[in-house]
Amino acid sequence: MAFLRSLIYGIRNLLRRTKRERDIADEIERYFEEAAAAQVEHGMTAEEARRTIRMEAGTMSSARAQANSYGWENSVSSFFSDLRFAARQLARHRAFTVTATLTLALGIGANAAIFTAIDSILLAPLPFNHADRLAVLGTRYSNTGRTTRRVTGPDGVDVRDQAKSLEAVSLMAGGEEGVQLRDHATYTEVTWVDENFPRVYSLQPIAGRLFSDAESHRSALVNEQFARNNFGSAQAALGQTVHIENEAIEIVGVLPGSFHEPGKTEVWEAFSLLPESKSRTAFNYRAVALLRESTSFQTAQTELNSLSQRLQTAYPEDNRNKQMVALPMTEALTGSARPTLMLLWGAVGIILLIACVNVTHLQLVRSMTRQREIAIRKALGSSRWQVMRPVLLESLLLAILGCAAGLLLALPAVRILIAMAPKELPRAGEIHLNGWVLAFTMAISVLTALVSSILPAMRAAKVAAADAMKQDASRGMERKGAARLRDGLVIAEIAATFVLAVAAALLLRTMSTLMTSDLGFETQRMLVVDADNPAHTDDDYRRMLRQFDEIFANLAAIPGVEHVAGVMGLPMGPYGSNGNYNTRGGLPVESHHAPEAIFSVASPEYFQTMGIPMLRGRDFNAQDAYDNPFVVVISQSVAKQSFGNIDPIGKQIQCGLDSDKWMTIVGVVGDIRQNSPAENPGPALYMPMKQHPAYANQIHIVLRTHVKPLTLINTVHSEIARANPLIAMRFTTMDSIVNESITAQRFRAALISLFAAAGLLLSMLGVYGTMAYTVAQRTFEIGIRMAFGANRAVILRAILRHAAILAGIGIAAGLVLSLLLARLVSAMLVGVQPMDPASLGGASLLLLLTAIAAASAPGWKATHINPLAALRAE
Repeated sequence: MAFLRSLIYGIRNLLRRTKRERDIADEIERYFEEAAAAQVEHGMTAEEARRTIRMEAGTMSSARAQANSYGWENSVSSFFSDLRFAARQLARHRAFTVTATLTLALGIGANAAIFTAIDSILLAPLPFNHADRLAVLGTRYSNTGRTTRRVTGPDGVDVRDQAKSLEAVSLMAGGEEGVQLRDHATYTEVTWVDENFPRVYSLQPIAGRLFSDAESHRSALVNEQFARNNFGSAQAALGQTVHIENEAIEIVGVLPGSFHEPGKTEVWEAFSLLPESKSRTAFNYRAVALLRESTSFQTAQTELNSLSQRLQTAYPEDNRNKQMVALPMTEALTGSARPTLMLLWGAVGIILLIACVNVTHLQLVRSMTRQREIAIRKALGSSRWQVMRPVLLESLLLAILGCAAGLLLALPAVRILIAMAPKELPRAGEIHLNGWVLAFTMAISVLTALVSSILPAMRAAKVAAADAMKQDASRGMERKGAARLRDGLVIAEIAATFVLAVAAALLLRTMSTLMTSDLGFETQRMLVVDADNPAHTDDDYRRMLRQFDEIFANLAAIPGVEHVAGVMGLPMGPYGSNGNYNTRGGLPVESHHAPEAIFSVASPEYFQTMGIPMLRGRDFNAQDAYDNPFVVVISQSVAKQSFGNIDPIGKQIQCGLDSDKWMTIVGVVGDIRQNSPAENPGPALYMPMKQHPAYANQIHIVLRTHVKPLTLINTVHSEIARANPLIAMRFTTMDSIVNESITAQRFRAALISLFAAAGLLLSMLGVYGTMAYTVAQRTFEIGIRMAFGANRAVILRAILRHAAILAGIGIAAGLVLSLLLARLVSAMLVGVQPMDPASLGGASLLLLLTAIAAASAPGWKATHINPLAALRAE
């Protein structure tokens, strides 16, 4: 009850503040008058009575202040009074306010943008039912620690049938395929899934129904977007027939437009619960699972460990060292992006730290110019908290302004981030600002206010009134340790910026290495056509091979085309295969350690078209047909690892691509970087298309031209469509394919370089501010020195030397930090070591020159001080 009365009383006083203060003033005045009258009655004069009352009760103004300090409402009123005072101070010092606001906006905006990506990709729940129970199955080899997120067909079936902790398991396979519609063909993502797939994801079609196991390779589900784009609506798509690999597939259901799993799938073709591959060494399938309710991933993994042990016992050759694993789907989908996002978040965290240091420095410099004001306030009786509060409130207002400006900066920054993101960045389409991002931004704004104001506020509270009245910055007199504190803040800025600069230099060096590395083939003037020629039966494949022969001949006759060839397994392309191989007449191989290689299927003239050097033997020719002895061309690495100094021509190799036939080696070509410029060149087997037709219907047609490749798209499209209008096509260039293969590295390098540039700018402002204040503070001293004959060069060298010393100490501290943090970026580097001398030296030189450049303007100003004016200055 007392609390309620106090609350009501306080609110009434706040609403009637002016009247309450007037009443208190009247009461105090009456008190002083009555007390003085009482003293006069005891024989004092009026002057003596007033003096006695002031000695006992203080002045009327102090009495009014003391009376107004009682009650919670007076604390609130005092807070808002200080807040208004802080706002007036910021409005009066606009240059300080604008500089500090923009500095904070840069740090807060960068953090908000990166946290938006982290929240949307790593923290937000997956948009699936029972997302916390979804798992991706994989295989780990206990002897090497290598993990693949794929399973063999038989292993997947065993897990599905025997793992009791899993409610449903679905195997799948697929990728980008040509889909033939009524009047055209299109490329889209097609996945073959079994009837358990909808159970795992708890899917319900928005139109139609789900398929059953009996409809394998006869029915399909499509995405709503696919249905609208090709048939007009979801209902119109039902019952329509599409052809995939020359099989007629009926659309029986349409799934929501927001669902695309796995990847960017738009068509899900029915697939048998019994996978076609019976090999326990061919990892042809991906697998997803739904854990039973109340079952943890640890429990599921324990059961998979036991099951793996039983499979190793039952199949000692094929399942040796194999361990089935279940990864939470969130980790499986986003785990690869986590290191990059954490690196970027660390970088923007450094930017925010530099921004805080800069604002702290600005506030320290400003607080030093307010020493006398603070001293007067303390002399009039202000407490430590009353002195600190305006400084803290100024920082809070600056943080609010910086937060608002940072959010305005974050909006375009997020759009730029999405545009720059590599295509393999998961959930990139889900990145957007939301309430959590706003809350995070507000939180770091408050934290920024506290961090940047704590030192200025503490120093303000420690001001001694007598000392402050004697200090005169213009004559070189200021508090002991003030200069050291400012210099320490600049050193911290430079050290943090050095870390960013080194990271940027290492990533840029990596990009330079990737862009200049020898790929083993030529990329210039190369047009690439993704071509999917529908085929399913043996007759289809023979027809398809004849069509491709005709297409290659027609394309070669186009003006501007030099060479034409086809390949399944284009370097950096989406299609390919690999596996173990055996040799006859080669070097002995240890048991259970068969060598591995990339498997590619190519047409004659492929090596000439790609610029891959033929080192020995011959290329494929028209005689390398299906009915003739199988042949193979090997890369130089295969020749070295399997034949050593033995001439491999005429020797034989067997691989498990699609046949167990032995193939005679007819040629040796140079090594290439197959999957990425970041990979080392490795072993590869090339086989003729006509001898492996099942891998030759979905190929890349490569055209070497002596004109700009993209100018030939329409002509090439017309020639291919004339041969077969059902061939799905997509066009690009070899340069584009190579560039897309290093988008993740380019993404990291570009953003870290951008953050390093921002840090460099902030550090330059910090050095400039310190040197400018130092010159202003030493104006009297410089005037005396110049009056006694010091020349301008000496003064300038002193200023620049001071900046160089600060930069040198900061660089040394940054070097230590870089050594400690080197392992965080080591996995992202290619062809460069974390302690690369060129990167460290370049970053050091850049920071040193930046510091000297920032100090040049204050130094120049110092050399133009008028000695007489400086000596007359008060």
